[in-house]
Amino acid sequence: MKRIHFIGIGGYSMSGLALWLAHHGYQVTGSDMNPSSRTERLARHGIPVMYGHRPSNVVGADEVVYNTDVQDDNVERQEALRRGLRLRHRSDVLADIVNTRRAILISGSHGKTTTTTMIGTLLTQAGYDPSVLVGGEVALFDGNVRVGGSDWVVAEADESDGTFLRYRPEIAVATNIEPEHLEHFHESFEELVAAFQQFIQSVPPEGVAVLGIDNPPLAALSQDPGVPTITYGFHPQALVSAVIEHQGLDGTHGQMTIAGQSIGAFDLRVPGRHNVQNALATLAVAHHLHIDYRLVFETLRQFQNAHRRFQVLVPGPVRVVDDYAHHPTEIRATLEACRQVTAGRVVVLFQPQRYVRTQHLWQDFISAFDAADVVILTEIYSPPGERPIDGVSGRALADAIQARGTTTVYFVPNMFDAIPLVLPLLRPGDTFMTMGAGPVYKVGEEMSTLLAQV
Repeated sequence: MKRIHFIGIGGYSMSGLALWLAHHGYQVTGSDMNPSSRTERLARHGIPVMYGHRPSNVVGADEVVYNTDVQDDNVERQEALRRGLRLRHRSDVLADIVNTRRAILISGSHGKTTTTTMIGTLLTQAGYDPSVLVGGEVALFDGNVRVGGSDWVVAEADESDGTFLRYRPEIAVATNIEPEHLEHFHESFEELVAAFQQFIQSVPPEGVAVLGIDNPPLAALSQDPGVPTITYGFHPQALVSAVIEHQGLDGTHGQMTIAGQSIGAFDLRVPGRHNVQNALATLAVAHHLHIDYRLVFETLRQFQNAHRRFQVLVPGPVRVVDDYAHHPTEIRATLEACRQVTAGRVVVLFQPQRYVRTQHLWQDFISAFDAADVVILTEIYSPPGERPIDGVSGRALADAIQARGTTTVYFVPNMFDAIPLVLPLLRPGDTFMTMGAGPVYKVGEEMSTLLAQV
């Protein structure tokens, strides 16, 4: 039996691939630095996980898989090379899966996980029995992967390092394009847009590209896509669109339309205009596959988002919410949605991630928190291997947001230092939100415990 070893097996994409391969008869092992809910799930499925990176971890492996964050000098990568083992990037493994099946792949700067979850849930409810690989933990799938029995697979296609160009989807969904991860595109936004164009044009004649044309770069690409295309969004030229009639504590309601004609009312419990856009992408896929619209509306009505996507930890009287948003556009959309469903104030603890991202998007970060009443920033969280950049820090960003004058801003070097600062501020009707791609969610969990004792 072939043994495949994963370096950093606890990551969302890596753990999903590991589970999928183990289900299909491979012997799988892995290593990671720390335990997590994902490594615990792997262990429950009989996949050994070793904590800490050591050369001995790859002994006996036939193949070693790594992701972009695993540096060249990682001791397990070096040992795999020394032993002459097959060494492959995570995206090569995913390509083996999706390029031999009927794949629906979702890419974009934001919305990938929610849109993938929605589409995967819809195809599951419609009896397609798909495999689903998603960058979040989904209650319906009991984790971040669903192993289906059909040729259909729904997965995120990561544009951040350009690896989405290795895939050949039957349906390619592009949610938006923004100047993110430009270090992988020679600091050129035009090169990133060209990569998306290549991804879109990879669909076969019988397939379709589903484009969110509220995003100007995708609107431009939709003018001459070169492949069959369905457009969606609130843009007047979108084929699949919606009219929002109500947003509030009970959700978002309105009408969905195709070619300007209403096809029925939708009821979406996850808040925010951006989630309506994600739902429209799902409807566009359903339209192409001729899935009954009534099933689409029922799926949306029951839809529960992935873990860390506007996840309500405490419903009230002070609501505690955790969200993965870490890009200015995501932050702005999430806070505006939070404002729609909050009777009192919005108090947010944000943990910036990566020095390069913070530097590239500095001005956008400064204006991203306008919908919040109080903002607490921590120091920047960055993965191993990234070097600090002079002048780029959590404190400097907090000072810049404070100077804008639209919200009250605090800085705490350690995220847990926010708890004694926030607790006296909160009152019934307020929402306290932890936000970021790092471990800031642990503060939300601790706050939930403390508020339950009040």
